[in-house]
Amino acid sequence: MSQDIGINNITISAISHATEDEDKVLEAMMYFLPEDVINNDEDSDININTIDSEGCFGNPIYIHEILINNNKINKNIFKHIMQLIKSSENNTNKLKNDIDLRIEKSKIYLRFDKQRAYLKECKLVDGDDVIRIIINFKIYIPKNKEKKVKEIILNELEK
Repeated sequence: MSQDIGINNITISAISHATEDEDKVLEAMMYFLPEDVINNDEDSDININTIDSEGCFGNPIYIHEILINNNKINKNIFKHIMQLIKSSENNTNKLKNDIDLRIEKSKIYLRFDKQRAYLKECKLVDGDDVIRIIINFKIYIPKNKEKKVKEIILNELEK
């Protein structure tokens, strides 16, 4: 990733249903953070929130969100997520094929299988029971932000 490109923030979110163990869902979400970020004592730039809500049939659900607002940490997390994606040729091919559908303005939207993440496996998917990751890049050009995000992602996949 070129030095002039930064990342505003990264959001990692997932829903845990009443039948799921919240701690396991959070553990699956933490899979997408590198060890040095998890073990960092200076976690003031990492916010973890849980919202209590209700599902369609009144069942309790919990919406978990990890928000990271530190450019240095975000670059590290971005590289980690890209390494996880590149660990599987299926993931790499899926991202390359779907990339235009996953980018909006300066953001890329990724969805990963929640159950696989808990098992420390990375699987890029399109389903509902997922861990969602939104990476919001700092792009200072007025037009074609999507093209720049695509270029950043494809360059990282080629490394």
